[in-house]
Amino acid sequence: MANRRLFSSVVCVTTLFALGCASAEDRLAEGVELQARGQYFNAVYRYAEAVEKDGSLLEARERLLAAGDTAMGVALADADRLEARDEPVAAAARYQDIDRMLARIRSVGERLDPPPGYEDSRRALFDRAIEWRMALGDEAVQTGRWADARRVYVDARSDFAPSRAQLAASLDAETGLLLEWAEVELEDGRPRAAFGLAEQAVQVRASAPRDVVLSARDVQDRALERGTVVVAIPPVVASPTVRDYLGAEFEIRLDDDLALDHWTQPPPFVRMADHTAMRRELRGLLRGVPQSPLLVGRVLQLVGGDFAAMVELAEIEVVEEDVQRTTRQTRLTDPTGREPRPVEYAVVEGNLAYRVSADVVLVDYDGREVTRFRVEGRSGGPFRRGDFDGNHERLQLPEDDEALFDARMLAEQTARIEETLMEELAIAIASGTYDSVLERIP
Repeated sequence: MANRRLFSSVVCVTTLFALGCASAEDRLAEGVELQARGQYFNAVYRYAEAVEKDGSLLEARERLLAAGDTAMGVALADADRLEARDEPVAAAARYQDIDRMLARIRSVGERLDPPPGYEDSRRALFDRAIEWRMALGDEAVQTGRWADARRVYVDARSDFAPSRAQLAASLDAETGLLLEWAEVELEDGRPRAAFGLAEQAVQVRASAPRDVVLSARDVQDRALERGTVVVAIPPVVASPTVRDYLGAEFEIRLDDDLALDHWTQPPPFVRMADHTAMRRELRGLLRGVPQSPLLVGRVLQLVGGDFAAMVELAEIEVVEEDVQRTTRQTRLTDPTGREPRPVEYAVVEGNLAYRVSADVVLVDYDGREVTRFRVEGRSGGPFRRGDFDGNHERLQLPEDDEALFDARMLAEQTARIEETLMEELAIAIASGTYDSVLERIP
């Protein structure tokens, strides 16, 4: 059996070696076929693969240099023809083809030198291709094709090994384009678009020049002045179902968390109305009447708001997951003094999962519902409790199990979960509200 395995291994190694040699011969044959069809560049790459697989293939090396020399001549003739047709970018790309091919030839230990004057011709054509792209970008700017112009300016410095001066010219052109584009967007009533373009202008360079920063800030300041809206927030309320389960304190704490944290960090173009004034005016109007878009809209006019975001905790779902139940034996104390009788109680543990949905209604100063959306908060955590059909205080429990029936421990378990739930809800409500408001600012 051992000899058979050894024989099989030898056969496998021999077969793999043969396949490797055959692969090199295959690459050589493919190169010959491509060269015969006039596909000289492709032939060069096949010959290079053959040499990599078997460096002893002299024919592959000879054909590699011959096909490379022909490919270079064809590419240079193509470049001259394209340049004469005023297509400098396409002509320069042919020089790039040559550069890649020469690098591939060198990678297998061979060398093919370009003709005299190659470097000078290459550099001159690269310069012309860059200038052509810059001129194309300038033309696009003149006709208001901003995105096209930006793409061309970026391309001008991405290819053809630009000089430091050419790189700077491309960066300057893109920066100027973005600032000019921002001004147009601002004039056309799209302040958020203008703000974003000004920000991009600052980011074109790793470190923007001072004049660019100042110009961008000026655009952004004017954009904020024209586009900022004021949002007022009535107190968070809850449906009876949610309030019955979580208690009224939950919505009060959520409202406080939003007011003290998330509503204090609005994005650009959003300013929050005074919370104290909002609640004072709202209390005066409500007087025990439930919140309604019409009443909230009247308060908006009093506090100078553009929109109000009414938040209601609408639904709650609490599920015990992955529940395990372990039965234990103990004795039950008899108040009459008789011998304690044996009983069973259970240890129940698993994961407690909360899901609470909140409806957010955006209202304008006329009391009209502008939009409505729903967000969710999810949280979960482990729980562990005791279960006994009777008075658990009469159970003779080991010390470690006494906490299973402790109401304070059970409350602490749910409190941790609800604290995380509250933060998840606050984030979802605030981000959803900001996004909804920003969608109305072009």
